[in-house]
Amino acid sequence: MPALLPTELHEYSLRDVVLGLALMWHPAEHGERVAIPGLGDAIPIRSARAAVVIALKALGMSEGSRIGVPLFCCPVVFKAIRAAGCTPRFIDIDPDTYCLSPEDLLLKRPSIDALIAVHMFGNVCDMPKILEIVKGLPVIEDCAQSLGSKVGDLPSGSFGDIAFFSFRSGKYLAVGEGGALFSPQKALQDRLADLVRTLPVPGRGEEFKHVLRTYVRSKLRSRPWWGWMGSRIWAIYNKRTEFLDKSPLILSRIFASDLAAVSRRMPRLGSMIAARRANAEYLDKSLVQNTGTTGLREQENFSNRFMYPLQFRSTVHRDQVARSLRSRGVGTSTPYEDVISGTTEHYGYQGDCPTAERLLKRTLVIPSYQTLTKRDIEHISCSVNLSMQELAYGGSGREARKGAS
Repeated sequence: MPALLPTELHEYSLRDVVLGLALMWHPAEHGERVAIPGLGDAIPIRSARAAVVIALKALGMSEGSRIGVPLFCCPVVFKAIRAAGCTPRFIDIDPDTYCLSPEDLLLKRPSIDALIAVHMFGNVCDMPKILEIVKGLPVIEDCAQSLGSKVGDLPSGSFGDIAFFSFRSGKYLAVGEGGALFSPQKALQDRLADLVRTLPVPGRGEEFKHVLRTYVRSKLRSRPWWGWMGSRIWAIYNKRTEFLDKSPLILSRIFASDLAAVSRRMPRLGSMIAARRANAEYLDKSLVQNTGTTGLREQENFSNRFMYPLQFRSTVHRDQVARSLRSRGVGTSTPYEDVISGTTEHYGYQGDCPTAERLLKRTLVIPSYQTLTKRDIEHISCSVNLSMQELAYGGSGREARKGAS
């Protein structure tokens, strides 16, 4: 299916390859910084998962410290917590935002020593309420999906002791790997910089392979290759790769090619967010909301609308709509759906996050990124509505169109 629309945006051009390879002889200097809009200079690092390890070390978390973290979360965060010698303590989420539930956090507050507040899908956690609940415990903000989002007038990353960002392919800036650490506290910022300084610098051979691998993977995750073979390769990888083996955690400084790509893309962040928000707002208005699904609409705080998730009444309904959308050339994803079994087996999850479990089984993400054309976004909207009508009427596309007329 060559016309299949990928769910995520993977941008990496031949120009990025040429510029990246040119930097093989000029590795990133330690003193170089990433300018995060509204915050200031942040410390670059190889990946966001490496940033979690460094953040926990900078905070002086002792062996076995219990780190509160939402169950609905990228599992590499759990891997990083374990790599830092700590233990994840799972917190439930708010179904309206997919972010940490303050109510569940209050119940579990006595059983945590620090907290990672994950801003999910571009939505932001209720940071004022969260800080009031934890009452002085160390707080790390996971801003991997919230670059440019705000809590009131303040950008995400302003509230915790430490914040980290991700520039991995598929995120807003999509440079391959890459992450950044920030702290509003000078002493802690200096501590982060000292820890990153001790990390190894990727060699020329690593940089060469990384640039080429990023280009190939980005092409396979983009049209037309996603429909031809990329989606099948990705499905095979997910099926055959064990939960703990996905997304290896490597502690090193950032690739020079990734740091340069971040600097090239960051000035366009505002226009990227505006375009993605416009697509999300179109979907908000055009999708039929009374046929068993709920879209994640704009909340009180400013969201970059990083992803567009839909909630279904059951896993069966979700999967039926996903198959229908694929037949119409619209790719979808079911984020983190293996987290329940993976955390139960490897991280001691006790089944005490019912809302997160329900949404892990019933959430479907549809494309909404900024490079979609007007025709693309209209096609996505029409396809979702037709697929939902088929679900509601339990018949064929012809019967659904007849019922909708």
